[in-house]
Amino acid sequence: MKIWEVHASLARVPIRTTADGDADVGGLLLSEKAYLLAMRVVRPQELAAMGEELGPAAAAERLTTLLAAQVADGTGRALVLGRTRLGEPILRRNDEAEAPAGTGRWSP
Repeated sequence: MKIWEVHASLARVPIRTTADGDADVGGLLLSEKAYLLAMRVVRPQELAAMGEELGPAAAAERLTTLLAAQVADGTGRALVLGRTRLGEPILRRNDEAEAPAGTGRWSP
C-alpha cells in the first residue's frame, strides 16, 4: 500500500495510484519520491484542494515554488517537471533517474 493511499483513506481526499505506481491528485501526477518531498510543505488535504482549485498545471507550479521557498535542508532536492512513459507530465524529485521534460507548457 502506498503512503498516499493511507492518506486518502484517513483524510478522505481524492488521491489514487496510477497504473505506473505514481500518485494522481486530481490530474496532478507525482512520483513516489516527489510525493514524499511535497508532504514536507503541504498536507494531503491541502494538496488535493490545490489541485482542485488551481488545476494540475498551476498546482504543479505552486508546489514547486512552495518547496523551493520552504525547504532549505542543504540536500538540493527540488521538484521538476518530467514525463511518464506515456508522455504525461509528472512532478519528480530532481535526483530521480529520468531527465526532466524541460521548459514549456503543461499540456494534459
